[in-house]
Amino acid sequence: MGTKQLRINDPEQIRSRVSIFIGKKINIVLQDNTVVFGELKRVNSTEIQLRNMRLKVVKYPFSEIAEIYIDSNA
Repeated sequence: MGTKQLRINDPEQIRSRVSIFIGKKINIVLQDNTVVFGELKRVNSTEIQLRNMRLKVVKYPFSEIAEIYIDSNA
């Protein structure tokens, strides 16, 4: 079984489309090329909140996000 990957790397697209992934596992690539994985909990006009693998909720401002990608079964 294959995996399909949705990648969003346009800042305007990230802001407008990220809210549809609330409750799903996503990967975030930050401006310094660090990749963060976790469950998307909340989105507001300035930032997103992600629950990481240690179950800690961490906030990431949109200005720090370079790309978001989501894996799903094809």
